[in-house]
Amino acid sequence: MLRAERRLAVLRGGDAGDGDATAAAAADDAEPPLGAPAPKGEPPLGAPTTKASSAKGGAAKPTSAAVGDVEVGCWAAFKKLLGKIMGLLTPSYEYSKASTDILGDVNRQCGYEPDDESWRTARKKIHECELLPAARKRVLRDLRTMRKDGPEVGLEVEDCEVLTDWVIKVVGAPKTVYEGEIYRLRVRFHPDYPGQPPEVVFMRPAPVHEHIYSDGKICLNILYNDWEPTMDVKSLCLSLLSMLSSAKKKKRPPDNDSTVVMSQGQKTRNMQWEFHDDKC
Repeated sequence: MLRAERRLAVLRGGDAGDGDATAAAAADDAEPPLGAPAPKGEPPLGAPTTKASSAKGGAAKPTSAAVGDVEVGCWAAFKKLLGKIMGLLTPSYEYSKASTDILGDVNRQCGYEPDDESWRTARKKIHECELLPAARKRVLRDLRTMRKDGPEVGLEVEDCEVLTDWVIKVVGAPKTVYEGEIYRLRVRFHPDYPGQPPEVVFMRPAPVHEHIYSDGKICLNILYNDWEPTMDVKSLCLSLLSMLSSAKKKKRPPDNDSTVVMSQGQKTRNMQWEFHDDKC
C-alpha cells in the first residue's frame, strides 16, 4: 500500500521534484517483497531480532548453573583420585581377619592323637625330582641312619615311598612341655643336596613354640644360612628335638599371623630369615 501511494505521488508531482520522486520509486522497487529470502548476513524481512549477548565478536558468557556443574564434577573427580592414592599409601591389616584355614587352630596346644592318620592325605602334592647319583647315594645313607638310630630318640621315618619326600614322626622328650606329644616333619630333598639343606617343615598341627609358626615353618639357622654339607637328616631332627626340649612354655612367635599370611605359597628354602638370638 505504501509503494502505490508513493508512485501516485510521483505521477502527480509533474516536473517539480522529478528527481526526488524518481529516486524514491527506484528505492521502493529495490526493496524485496515481504517473505522473500533476505540478503546474506541479514535477517529475513519481518523476522524478530535479538540483542547480542556480548560485545562485538565476543562469545556468550556461561550461566552460573553451568559453572556450578563444572565445579561439582571436578571436585568429585579429585575426591575419587585422592581416595585411590590414600588406598595405596595406607597399610592393609587383612591378615588380622585371616581364616583359621590359614593360621591354624589357635586353641590347639598339642599334636596328633596316636591313632590320627590324617597326615597321610595332608600333602596336596608329593615332591618328586630327579637326584644326581651322588645326591641319591647321600639320601639313601641318611635313610639307613634314621631307621637305625631314630627310634631310640623319638624319631621314626613313617613314609619315604618317594625318596625325595619323607614324613618323620617326632615324639616329645620326657620331662619337657611337649612330653609324649606327636608331631610330624616333612622333609623334601632337592638335586643340590647335600650342598644345600633339605626343605623341612612341621605338618599341621605344628608345635606351639616361639620359633615355629602355625603353618609349620621353622626359624632355625641350620636350615638356612648355617647349613653344612656334613650335616644330615638325623642331625637336623636332633637339633629340632633339642629346641623343643629347651622351651619353658608354649607360645607362638610374636609375628606369627603376619608371617604366615604374607609367606603363603613361598618355599621356605627361598625365604630370608632374621635370627634374633642364638637359640634360633
